[in-house]
Amino acid sequence: MNLEQKNAEKRKNEPLSNSEALSFFFIPVGFAKLNRWKNTDFNESEIERFKKFGFERKIKQASEMRIFGMIFYISIAIILAYILK
Repeated sequence: MNLEQKNAEKRKNEPLSNSEALSFFFIPVGFAKLNRWKNTDFNESEIERFKKFGFERKIKQASEMRIFGMIFYISIAIILAYILK
């Protein structure tokens, strides 16, 4: 196995960086698109890139972070609804 193959294998098994994880956590869903034919959702384009290069670990972690982000925002909404009642 040469150096290029080792580096490719290392990148495939590398976890999400902190900034990538935070972007999936704090922006778990896409926003309204200005141009409906153009993909403006950063997370979806990143997941497509992960699929293209075979980063299975990053795909799994990104999905988990999106779920945790949705739970976070739902719980914030519930807490605010309870407090402002």
